[in-house]
This record gives sequence, structure tokens and C-alpha cells, in this order.
Amino acid sequence: MFFFACLIAVSLASYGVDVSQPTSASSIQCLRNNGFTGFFICRAWCSPGYFDSNSVYTLQQAQSVGFVSDTSDVYFYPCLSCGNPEGQVVEFWNNVVANNMKFKRVWYDIEGTWTSSVSTNRDFFERMMGKSISYGIASGVYASSYYWGNIFGSYTYSNAGSVPLWYPHYDNWASFGDFGAFGGWSSPYMKQYRGDVSICSAGVDYNYRA
Repeated sequence: MFFFACLIAVSLASYGVDVSQPTSASSIQCLRNNGFTGFFICRAWCSPGYFDSNSVYTLQQAQSVGFVSDTSDVYFYPCLSCGNPEGQVVEFWNNVVANNMKFKRVWYDIEGTWTSSVSTNRDFFERMMGKSISYGIASGVYASSYYWGNIFGSYTYSNAGSVPLWYPHYDNWASFGDFGAFGGWSSPYMKQYRGDVSICSAGVDYNYRA
């Protein structure tokens, strides 16, 4: 019985990549041939505070070789110094609609250097996520416990129960066995387990979902 349960767990696991640069259909097909068939994620909002127009091309390329809207996501790297988190979400979404982009979820990338004020940081985050959710956007959070603590302190996100977590830990281990609860999440949705890989004429990160 235990062996059978393990087989089920393995069969339900899926593997995918995320990219921050324009990526061609031939590269994405090569990635699929290397086992990354579960999902595909590309950057759609850049840290200086503008829509990543390359995401339109990259998403089209991914969906021309087998990925569909339910297996496609994008990520949003907010611009803290730009202020107006609601406006960033609105501008992002207007571009998504104008370009008829189809994907399942937007991941809000929480990392890097924010302000020294955890209250300011929390306010920006809450406003950004609140606007996204109010628009009906399927939203997730990308964060590590390290950056979460540095940016927000001992903060529990009130919507953690309904907003999934994608966390990075570059241990080259496609497993959640390393995860420790933080920010209101007792379990993750996805793990980025290897970063900055050059494969198939593309630069990617490796990701795992159980």
C-alpha cells in the first residue's frame, strides 16, 4: 500500500520552468523534450515598473508548442520606488487584456531590497495584492522565508490560506521536504529548486509542483 501511495505522489508531481527573457518556440519545445511539460511561467512586469512586452511573444511561443492557459502563468516583479501599487496592477492588467494574453495565475515576486520600514513595505504589499484580488486575478506570492522576514518582519498575510506560495530554495531537490512555515503559509504550492540554468538556448529556473 505504501509503495502504491508513493507511485501516486510521483505521478502527480509536475515540472516546469520560469523565464525572464524572450524565449522561442524551439527552445520551449526542447525544454518540453527534457521533461518540463507541467507548466510554463514568464515575466510580465519588470522591476523598473513597466509591462514586459516580451511576455506576449514568449507566452504565444509556449502555447504554440503544447502549453495552454491552465498550464501557463506569469510573474510580476513590482517597483517599490515607483509607488502606487494599485496603479501598477491596473496598468499590467490593461496590457494583459489589450494583448489577449491567456494564463492561469499571476505570481507577485517578493524579493530584493525594499525600504527599511516594515510597515511601509506591508502597506505596499497589501495594496498591491488587494487590487489584484479585487480585479478577480488569480494571484500567488513568490517569496522565501529570508526575504519575507527582511522585508516584512514577523508579518502574517491574512489571505495566505487562499493565495498560494511559490518559494525558492536552490538545493537541486524537487521536493517540499525542506519547507518551513512562514508568513501564514503552512505548506507551499510550488518550489523553485534550481536557478540560472542554461539549457535549450534559454536561461531558465527549474520548478516543481507536487
